[in-house]
Amino acid sequence: MVLFAKILFPTDFSDSAEYAGRYAVSIAKKYSSKIYVVHVVEPFTYAADFGIDYGAQFREMEATAKRLLDDVVASMKRAGLDIEGIMLSGRPSAEIIGYAKREQVDLIVMATHGRTGVERLLLGSEAEKVIRNSPCPVMTVRKAGQSSVIP
Repeated sequence: MVLFAKILFPTDFSDSAEYAGRYAVSIAKKYSSKIYVVHVVEPFTYAADFGIDYGAQFREMEATAKRLLDDVVASMKRAGLDIEGIMLSGRPSAEIIGYAKREQVDLIVMATHGRTGVERLLLGSEAEKVIRNSPCPVMTVRKAGQSSVIP
């Protein structure tokens, strides 16, 4: 029998991710799993310095993400499950895969669409990179009404 003791749920705080989170909770209830809710903050760089304090902007971005992550974790804990929120920094797919390996996660539940715009509406995005390189099964969840165009 397949057991999912540890479930990794990456979130970008989009509606699609929230929808996928419901699946993570449902599976966790069935298997009494622990859910690791992960958000990855992507560092940004600019070719030119316009006198902007990029460090301050990044810290503000991290603080906002931490508040949102805490909200997601609190919401999921209402289901009576063991939930842990984790903030990481870097390229999302690499950080998600690395965390899954380190924690020996049994399942990753993630949305196919996120906040990243039209250029990533297809699975040519971070989700595809996770699927291709994951050390464990990946369940992708598409919210009803989202485009499912395949190139």
